[in-house]
Amino acid sequence: MSKEPFSISAALSRISRSDDLDGDQVLEVGEGMEVESTSNGALVPKRVRDPDATRQRILDAAFGEIRRAGFGGASINNILDHSGVTKGALYHHFAGKAKLVNAVIEDCLPGYVDEVWLDELEGVDDILPVMMGQVDRLGGDDAPTLLEGGCPLARLASGAGELDENLRKRIDGVYRYWRRSLASHIGKAQFNKTVRTDVEPSAVAEFLIAALHGFLTRPPALRNLETQDAFAREFARYLNGLRPGGG
Repeated sequence: MSKEPFSISAALSRISRSDDLDGDQVLEVGEGMEVESTSNGALVPKRVRDPDATRQRILDAAFGEIRRAGFGGASINNILDHSGVTKGALYHHFAGKAKLVNAVIEDCLPGYVDEVWLDELEGVDDILPVMMGQVDRLGGDDAPTLLEGGCPLARLASGAGELDENLRKRIDGVYRYWRRSLASHIGKAQFNKTVRTDVEPSAVAEFLIAALHGFLTRPPALRNLETQDAFAREFARYLNGLRPGGG
């Protein structure tokens, strides 16, 4: 069975239900499934272990914790609280913190990049208004969720000195995926004549990601409405400069 792509909204939903769970995920038993009797004769759904669901809840909670606190500040106890699993269950799935971070990088971060930055560009002839809308969204109603802890990829990258070389390479691999995918969209926009053809897509992608990275790694107190508006204006100015004829 293929693995579902990571989704921020689905992850938040799973984390919010953690108080109802204990240890391995417990599934509700539907028609045709087994039930068992309690001491007073009542029939209740039989507890079914679902290790895959347990692993996913741990990853969701770890993704949120790393996004909030970075790698160095991430707390295993907080991950346990938000996932609703026992310490034994966590270490059954992940032998240590580095293994857990490795899984977050591989399973969650590419999905984050897709969901927040890339999916909306698919099949769009003129990507510049879409990208401007993504930046405008940072100051909208969903900004608290989007900005909580900043960009999770940036949070991990900022703590790269605490990671081993293998993990640093994996983080860089996610950045390369983002740059390569964004450059591909920019190249298609050039073909559609909605972006200037005298710019290098990979260089533009590098600059755009660096700008977003810089804004999203600022402390929350410095990401207020005034700074958001200033960033959005300059981002729009740069994007408009990419249009054939300079906007």
